Amino acid sequence: MHKSGFAKKMLFVLGLPVLAAAQPKFNYWDVLDTAKVPKTLSATGLYTNIAAVKKTLLANAYHFEVNSALWSDDAHKLRWVMNKPGTAIKYEEKNDYWGYPDSAAFIKQFAIDTVVGDTTTRVLWETRFLINRKDSVGIDSTTVPGKMITVMADHWYGYSYKWNKDQKDAMLVDIRGQDDSIQFHPTGGKTGPAKMKKWRFPSRDQCNLCHRVDYADTVHGRSVLGFFTAQLNRPHPDTANINQLEFFFKKGVLTGTKSVWDATTTPHWYGIEDSTSPRATVDVRARSYIAANCSGCHGRRGMATGATFGVSLDYDFFTMESKMEFRHRSVSWPFGLDTIPPTGMAKNKDDLYFYPKNDGNNPSHYDSLEIKPALVVPGYPEKSVILFRQRSRNTRPSDYDPDRNQMPPVASFEVNVKATALIEKWIKDWTPIPAPGATGVQIYTVRTRLKGPEIQGKQIVIPMELAGPGLVKVSLTGITGRTFELTQQSRTSYALPGNLTPGVYIIRVNSKSFTRYLF
Repeated sequence: MHKSGFAKKMLFVLGLPVLAAAQPKFNYWDVLDTAKVPKTLSATGLYTNIAAVKKTLLANAYHFEVNSALWSDDAHKLRWVMNKPGTAIKYEEKNDYWGYPDSAAFIKQFAIDTVVGDTTTRVLWETRFLINRKDSVGIDSTTVPGKMITVMADHWYGYSYKWNKDQKDAMLVDIRGQDDSIQFHPTGGKTGPAKMKKWRFPSRDQCNLCHRVDYADTVHGRSVLGFFTAQLNRPHPDTANINQLEFFFKKGVLTGTKSVWDATTTPHWYGIEDSTSPRATVDVRARSYIAANCSGCHGRRGMATGATFGVSLDYDFFTMESKMEFRHRSVSWPFGLDTIPPTGMAKNKDDLYFYPKNDGNNPSHYDSLEIKPALVVPGYPEKSVILFRQRSRNTRPSDYDPDRNQMPPVASFEVNVKATALIEKWIKDWTPIPAPGATGVQIYTVRTRLKGPEIQGKQIVIPMELAGPGLVKVSLTGITGRTFELTQQSRTSYALPGNLTPGVYIIRVNSKSFTRYLF
């Protein structure tokens, strides 16, 4: 008889209870005691057999996916949620309310294809934990008259583990974080040119930049950025024909109020490449991406300050702004604005878009008319700060620094080419900013106080003092750079081109005066 079987038989004969084999369980540690944080991923107890080729997680760690993912430099991500036995996340669909229990944990695994597009070259790179601790933040004596209630708030603690080369375990990253890199082949397969993919293993403080709350409640995924209705409303990745939210209710991960979820009446975001639904328009996919990557700070779900620096990038923000055509949506934080030329001040405070360049000293620089950068300038991606910040990447985004141009300011070294192409198309698809009618012509005269040219019907008439005794050259230049040489009809009149479309133009009369018209 096998030794273990013999032992069980003897226990039965002696009338002693037969003990079941110990089941693996997660090693919940005291998040306030840094000395007790497991030094290896295997020591957390998350995996039933971490050294196996197919690594199986604990049964109560539930896999989930999001509709619109946060960009992580093309890393492949897997996500899990796990509650302590006997606890559940409280959910209210109406308010998109999420009440996380103490010790609720979220796990995210990052893997990298060392040959882009070849899943056989995929290696595990990082696993992160986000663990909740309920802490008292004060006493409330107003909610229930005559009763003192302890107010509890969520505080989230992040931990990062870097996988070993043998892929059998991962080591705890220092509390200060770590900069690293891994070689990969972006093109040409395994024989293609190799590059180094930069990577930042976040410090514990950096985790708190995005995952934080200052309330007793957690609303709209304020702390766990991808865990809310619009992101989770999708089929479960491992269980056919069941909505992910419904799956969580069946498994006891969620408790509270619910209904039947669908993509038409329930909030639902879409991925940048999603083409499975006619609802996944360019507008919807662009707004989904911007909200997923920006509203964690810039929006209702963001920091305690709400729309950080006065820029709101909630999913539905753009629907509201579409009615205003973004005409007054500047950005209060200067970075991005000062990088997109020009940098001069608008001559007319009511005209936020069109204004002449000037270096402040040399009036001769009043020879062009530019579109003023803003958060989004409809029809002009190159003047839209939101796209500029997405295309900018700093050399070393290891520390949070809003003075840099990159957004988000941490956790990325590479531009999301597919996303920026989508956002560019989205901005181009907007109705371009309108030009004023002919009655709204604005004239700026530089260098002299002479009266400027006037548009009369289909011709431009210049004052006699500008015409002068000699040859006068008059030209018309649009903001795209196209220049029209005007045909002289008389000493003071010049014919407008027949194919001229309404817009913004610069009228130049020799080099003595530069006059701008909007018509």
